Amino acid sequence: MKKRLLMIFFACLFMVSGLFPNQSAAAGVGQEEEFRAFWVDAFHDGFKTEDQVDQLIEDVEAANANAVIVQVRRRGDSYFDKALEPRTQDPSLQEGFDVLEDLITKAHAKGIEVHAWLATLPIWNSITPPTSPDHVFNTNGPTAEGEDFWLMTNSNGAMRSGADYVLDPGHPDALDYTVEQYVNVVKKYDVDGIHLDLARYMGTDWGYNPTSIARYQEAFQTDSIPEPNDPNWAEWRREQINSLVRKVYLKAIAVNPQVKVSCATIAWGAGPKTQKEYNNTRTMTEVFQDWQSWLRDEIIDMAIPMNYDREHIESQRQWYDEWIAFQQANQFNRQIVAGPAAYLNSIDSTLAQTRRALAPDDEGRKLAGVSYYSYAVTDMDNQPRSAFLDALVNGTNHQAAVFPEKADIPEMKWKTKPKSGYVMGQARTIKKQDIADSTLEIKGAKGFKKTIKTDGNGWFGLSGLKPGVYVIKLSGDQHKSPAYPVIIKAGKVQKLTVIGK
Repeated sequence: MKKRLLMIFFACLFMVSGLFPNQSAAAGVGQEEEFRAFWVDAFHDGFKTEDQVDQLIEDVEAANANAVIVQVRRRGDSYFDKALEPRTQDPSLQEGFDVLEDLITKAHAKGIEVHAWLATLPIWNSITPPTSPDHVFNTNGPTAEGEDFWLMTNSNGAMRSGADYVLDPGHPDALDYTVEQYVNVVKKYDVDGIHLDLARYMGTDWGYNPTSIARYQEAFQTDSIPEPNDPNWAEWRREQINSLVRKVYLKAIAVNPQVKVSCATIAWGAGPKTQKEYNNTRTMTEVFQDWQSWLRDEIIDMAIPMNYDREHIESQRQWYDEWIAFQQANQFNRQIVAGPAAYLNSIDSTLAQTRRALAPDDEGRKLAGVSYYSYAVTDMDNQPRSAFLDALVNGTNHQAAVFPEKADIPEMKWKTKPKSGYVMGQARTIKKQDIADSTLEIKGAKGFKKTIKTDGNGWFGLSGLKPGVYVIKLSGDQHKSPAYPVIIKAGKVQKLTVIGK
């Protein structure tokens, strides 16, 4: 009799818990915090009309996701009105439609974050030039001469990498042009974040823009054209990408300290286990994208490694797990979000990859979430998108759900409760000429001392400074620079101009 009563009691308890699934939340236990996003690319439909935006928001809600990363700059063009570049020639874009304005209004009403994804360095991908004479391809592309020529070339002078024409970040004006596209979005729209993609070189044989080569030769006091595998040339190119990301970050958060800066990063091949192995990965040696240092140096808020591996191929499944383990261990008090390739996998395989990406490692370290590539193609078997969205929430016959409940966006405490600050500025001569590629000394309390370089247009920036008083001056007797004081405040970007001879 007692056994039967216990069975009845537990059955009733189970039914009551089913009736009140959010009982723990009501009792004061908050929702889980996970960033759950879709990359929404501009080479497919999905956000180009009001109806598509409505469907996108509905699908994100149905998946218990909470963010979209939407490609509003495809190749030197714009899908929004308040842009510095020409409106896209994409015929699928609804006439007179401002994608960002509509998307932000509708997404924010549902508690969904909007991250504006801009292709960073590629600016055109057709043999036929853009129709707008103001497009950067027409003003600073193949027909431009001298310092007006901004394209990345390879060692043989080729200007096209695959289908793409790409700007060279070693050209100071090309870099500044690129930075301003991101900063403009932050100024003009209430975006939650800006997302860099293709912030890298196209390979070891790329980066031979004449202006870039002249800067490199000046830096290393040589007349030689560097070989693709020259270690100094590799390090110099890595620093150009670092400078690009640093400048985007500091200029963006100077406008809006709460805006989140993220980047789609390379995770090709076997994942590293040590720092030495990371230094030998293709991200470092082939495309010169040192995204680990961006996290460590506090010049991005979130890295989203493109973990594009096929679950059904054993070697790639191993690569995926190796990179996930490295990512868990190397977040540097920032955030890393895994980027599984849903388009390369079955629905069951993507659920399995998601579960492993979100599970804590043996030391309890956990990634901030996942972002799927892509919203347009959610599996390799041509299943309807609705099947993928349903599987995320309800599971399948073979895999349990990964998003059974909604989740909050993870807090970025360095933004909500900042403990460090930033500085950026310009180095100039008395005659207001930029002092490019020079060294600055920064000194602070308790023996703090650091040197940083100005970029090709004399700009400098530094993150992660404890609040307090610092002095900054140009290094070297040739500049005869006084020391300029600057007061660093937590969460703020302080600006100044440093004058030298």
